[in-house]
Amino acid sequence: METGYQIPITALVLIGCMLAFTVVTTWMFRRQKTSADYYLAGRKVNSFINASAISSDYLSAASFLGVAGVAFLFGFDGIIYALGFFVGYIALLLFLASPLRKFGRYTVPDFVSERFHSKSARILGVIGVLFVSLFYMAPQMLGAGKVMGLLLNMEYGTAIVVISCIITVYVAVGGMKGTTVNQLVQFWILFGAMFLLAFIPFMVKGYTYTDVVAFIQQFKGPDPTGKMFDGGAYASPAYWLTNLKDTLSLLLALMFGTAGLPHILVRFYTAPDGKAARRTVIYVLLLIGMFYILSPYVGHVVRYVYLQGETLGVSPHLMKWLAANGKNLAVPVAGSHFGGQILLGIVVAGAFAAILSTVAGLIIACAGAIGHDLVVNVFNPNMPERTRVTVARVASLFIGMLGIPLGFMAENMQIAVLVGLAFAIAASTFFPVLVMGVWWPKMTRGGACAGLVTGIVGSFAMILGREYLPTILQFKNPGGFVMLLSFLAIYAVSRMEYAARGEDALPHDTHEVMAILHGPEQA
Repeated sequence: METGYQIPITALVLIGCMLAFTVVTTWMFRRQKTSADYYLAGRKVNSFINASAISSDYLSAASFLGVAGVAFLFGFDGIIYALGFFVGYIALLLFLASPLRKFGRYTVPDFVSERFHSKSARILGVIGVLFVSLFYMAPQMLGAGKVMGLLLNMEYGTAIVVISCIITVYVAVGGMKGTTVNQLVQFWILFGAMFLLAFIPFMVKGYTYTDVVAFIQQFKGPDPTGKMFDGGAYASPAYWLTNLKDTLSLLLALMFGTAGLPHILVRFYTAPDGKAARRTVIYVLLLIGMFYILSPYVGHVVRYVYLQGETLGVSPHLMKWLAANGKNLAVPVAGSHFGGQILLGIVVAGAFAAILSTVAGLIIACAGAIGHDLVVNVFNPNMPERTRVTVARVASLFIGMLGIPLGFMAENMQIAVLVGLAFAIAASTFFPVLVMGVWWPKMTRGGACAGLVTGIVGSFAMILGREYLPTILQFKNPGGFVMLLSFLAIYAVSRMEYAARGEDALPHDTHEVMAILHGPEQA
């Protein structure tokens, strides 16, 4: 163990308390009689509780650790993540939250399948859910391994295994009800941690945003990491123009990927009605808006204290953490530097809460895709409710255990960047299909399938096969570009089918569905 480093006892105590609460809550909500109870908490979740749970689900390791980490490395370039993550909920409020709840199904593939009466669309939707969710789960496990491993002196692999087992068990047993209550508590822990990280340097130390940015921009000294941003993002619009292609694609992915994340969308089905779903989104905007004001400031402050390490009394082991892994550990370093073992403990508990909450939501979404959409609706529609709940638990166990290999594969990547790729898949796969399916009556079954295939294949090819593509098609984040292709594919195929077959190309109940999506609430 490094000289000057102590295992944060406060963190162990807080995490122990959190886990004890999780165990009690999970045991209290262990009984689910129907699949609606397991997947959707009986559709009776209060708007503010739901908003807190959604915010906890959404403010993952990417937000809690990654946004500040990217701001630490790249300055205002990192703020684009906070902006995109926040603005996405405005799109969700305007276009999807209320109509999806009015439609009243269980999952995203449910909507696609029932809207277009297509088993193929359901299967493609399941593939999309798994693709998005597993990409999203990988950086959560990365955050778990890095934070729990380094701060609690655990091996990275051990931390991954332990956390995967904890989350998997409490989701499999507690279902959506237990998960919702746990996410409610976890949100206020992680929000409180970020609030303290911003409050102490700003109010106690007097580090204003203006002074911090001015110092970073003008700094000319040596940088041990060799990674210091050059201040271009602060000084000139030309900086953004030279990176316009990647900047726009990333921003579109972050904005509209939010409105296509299966583990976020499924939570709106837990609301009692469409009005409650809209009200929930408004609460979410307030909660995460406050969070995303704070986290980039924390990243800039950590850069500020890092560049003045000896002057501001930063300890040697914290300097080493920042030099070796500042992209993921800027937030824990801020906790240790500004509040010692106590604030570090609160921050570690906040990071742990963010990871637990998000991975739990992802497991529920994937379990719904496998258990409800695939096993029940494709293979055995007549399965009794008790058996459906059992299938849901088994699917949750299977998905939860996948977190272990995903964590190992993501070990050397940056959390926010990896999450950005998950947003790219969501933006290009589900957002176009959902928006067009909700708002365009002339969308056909073929158009829906074309959009899903374009999003899945296009994202996969442009992320994993980037180096084999022409330079003009090489994006750091291809989400915005593939999303536009998906919209084009939906429109082109739907128009061709409509031109060939007229009204027969449309689902037979299109007018009734549109009345449900956009009409008054059903009694």
